[in-house]
Amino acid sequence: MPRPRHLTAESRCYFVTANTHGKTQALAEREAAQIVIDPLYHLRSLGRIRLHAFVVMPDHFHFIASLSEGETVSRLMHSLKSYTANEINRRRGERCALWQQGSYSHGIRDERDLVARVKYVEANPVRAALASSIEEYELGSGCGRFPIDPW
Repeated sequence: MPRPRHLTAESRCYFVTANTHGKTQALAEREAAQIVIDPLYHLRSLGRIRLHAFVVMPDHFHFIASLSEGETVSRLMHSLKSYTANEINRRRGERCALWQQGSYSHGIRDERDLVARVKYVEANPVRAALASSIEEYELGSGCGRFPIDPW
């Protein structure tokens, strides 16, 4: 079996998780989940990230992305969480905290780590009993309807 390819510092690939404030089911509605998905693809179109996998769950989301040069997880998450909170609150006519402070990020070490994290992300809805198969859950890259970047 070939050895896994190690990622260089330049690849800047991360597994990122953000939870809703109080772990509320704020993303359970399809419209709210789409408000998280659309900005990921907007950031991708701007060249700020290469998107490798994602899933939006009712109370959190995960994504795996390679960041462009000069991009940081902190800056990226500030943009993403600020936009999504404002947009979801605007559409609901509310003014409440949507996200927990901070987020979790893990630098992907090598190809084996990347494959394991992608499997984890895409199988999350099955483990949570939200779908019977990865392909059935339409709010993540595992369903096959979203374009994903090779790493």
